[in-house]
Amino acid sequence: MATKQQILSQVKEYIQQNIPLVENDRILVGLSGGADSVALLSILKELGYCPFAAHCHFALRGEESDRDRNFAKQIATKLGVPFIEVQFDTLRYATEKKISVEMACRELRYAWFETQRIALDCRYLAVAHH
Repeated sequence: MATKQQILSQVKEYIQQNIPLVENDRILVGLSGGADSVALLSILKELGYCPFAAHCHFALRGEESDRDRNFAKQIATKLGVPFIEVQFDTLRYATEKKISVEMACRELRYAWFETQRIALDCRYLAVAHH
């Protein structure tokens, strides 16, 4: 199993070879509260970048969605990272657009991320899922 330092070194090397980031670059990070997005935010912060945590609350899973939001905010606070959030009426949007809930989440999420990326003058958006 790789150590924390090995993982940080591998990520830093990957970024240096593939993404034109420099220290203190502002990066909007989609923070769902899941392990992947928490790791991404933590690593970018530790490597010296300036991440902003952006959480989307889709109002689909009741209290579970609220717990995800609260956890995401706690993580951002613990890391000293600015936290922004939005809550969507996902079901209404999906119905109005005649699209699946999954597609509605995607459209809402990426439109909001782009708006916030520009507003916060972030160079990139980073998400831990595809």
